[in-house]
Amino acid sequence: MVDPHILILAIVDMSEGVRALIGDKGAKAVLRDAGRQSGPKLLESLIGHFSEVLDKEEALKRTCIILEELGFAKSVKKEDGRIVIEEDVFTEAIMGGNLSDSPVIYFFEGLIEGFVSFMSDQKVTLVPEVVERGKIVYKYS
Repeated sequence: MVDPHILILAIVDMSEGVRALIGDKGAKAVLRDAGRQSGPKLLESLIGHFSEVLDKEEALKRTCIILEELGFAKSVKKEDGRIVIEEDVFTEAIMGGNLSDSPVIYFFEGLIEGFVSFMSDQKVTLVPEVVERGKIVYKYS
């Protein structure tokens, strides 16, 4: 079995490779969409068909719980129009100092949006507000 930390490093390095290939804006857009596409597929593979349709706020609340349980971060909370993520796996794996420019932050954003779309008929849009080593805050609407 592959060490999960190695897989996280591979995802971060892959995101940087995409940026080198298609540029910063392109990489952010592609990786965000990749997260949006993979989120529902990941949840379906874990829990099967989701028979309920939740409102956006409840879907966000459950998404936070699921992300914690899956080990994406030690703490994921929905607070006042924001998703606050602490001790996440991605910012710890990013090399270099400018964390907010890493396209993997947009993959994580898209993954959250994809989880919500799986559980809700309402869309959510996230925007990174704070990106520090061990902490990401997304504003949502």
